[in-house]
Amino acid sequence: MRFRLKKLLSVLLCAVLLVALLPAPAGALTLTAVNDTLLPLSDGTMPTRMGGELYVPYSVFTSLGVSASSEEGVLNLSSAGQTLSFSLDEGYVYDQNLNSYSTPAYGMNGTTYVPVKLCCGMFGLSYSTLSAYGETVLRITDGSAQSDSSFVENNSSAIENAINTYKGISPSQSTEPTQPTKPTEPPIPEVEEKPTHKPARVYLTFYGAPNTSATPGILDALKDANRTAAFFLPTDTSLWPDDIIRRIAAEGHTFGLLLSADGNTSADNLLASLSAANERLTLLTGLSARIVSNDGGCDKLTEAQRNALIEAGYRLWDSTLDAGDDTQSAARAYATTAQHFAATDATIVLRLHHSKNSAQTTELLTGYMARQGIPSPRITLRVTPINAASDTR
Repeated sequence: MRFRLKKLLSVLLCAVLLVALLPAPAGALTLTAVNDTLLPLSDGTMPTRMGGELYVPYSVFTSLGVSASSEEGVLNLSSAGQTLSFSLDEGYVYDQNLNSYSTPAYGMNGTTYVPVKLCCGMFGLSYSTLSAYGETVLRITDGSAQSDSSFVENNSSAIENAINTYKGISPSQSTEPTQPTKPTEPPIPEVEEKPTHKPARVYLTFYGAPNTSATPGILDALKDANRTAAFFLPTDTSLWPDDIIRRIAAEGHTFGLLLSADGNTSADNLLASLSAANERLTLLTGLSARIVSNDGGCDKLTEAQRNALIEAGYRLWDSTLDAGDDTQSAARAYATTAQHFAATDATIVLRLHHSKNSAQTTELLTGYMARQGIPSPRITLRVTPINAASDTR
């Protein structure tokens, strides 16, 4: 009886996974592109999403020079001395050093689907998601391809035809004058991979309340890139998710506190709000924060307010550049920020957020910083503050 129940549960679990892995229906398409080539669109080639991760048939990576072999139900992908081994039957994945990962492969439509983020990171590839004709193009590249904006511009007809063919729309229907045309988004700027300038250093900072939907991905991206950041938390501790605050502390990031004050706020009220926030932070993590920023900039504080904060042991910081990850796509936020990086040799305090695009923006930017050799040291009490008030005490 126990064996039959166990077998039934296994069948039900497999059924749930297969349903979750079905490609999106027409009207929610995702096309695949490899470098500058758009792949044929069908239910068997369309990327899918599982557990928040993008998956593609493993053949997408073999077309980029990754070798594939299968033995006793295990798919092995290898490139440049790196290997990922996926067991579909047992649901595990590990690399050549026997490190295991939490994103297994799945069988669907007669092929094996593998996780995009893991495979790209392991084999030195990049991926991006592009918007075209109301649909999405997942593009995986090896660094030899044209920019995303040039790819969309040069392949616009092929993308439109692939979408229309899949939906069963004839060319005459797609050009009907009564069909409203979607406004085209301005092209994403090109990223200079061999810039003449680069920042001396970039302090990575995240402003606002962490959340359970975006912040775990941000922390994953920072961990994968071996980077640390400063997290400026609002002094309203009711906005803090306790488990994420503890994870930020456990992974070695710096805590800052974020005021929302103007010149009319009394110094006593500022210090009281910081003290209350630190009491909660110490209770959760055993740490306290002495780094402070003001949402409107520290130049909005009076000299008396700044004196009171500094005399109480706080140091004042402001960002010098906003990544725009809360208002733009990850690809656009990355491209515009990288352009700013390529135009300066100065130190940058980069402001990021806790939005749906922040994790991928972080991944793209830290990858660019690694390629350009741009350091991102921690903000500590020993570091000379950078703020809009030019108050370096």
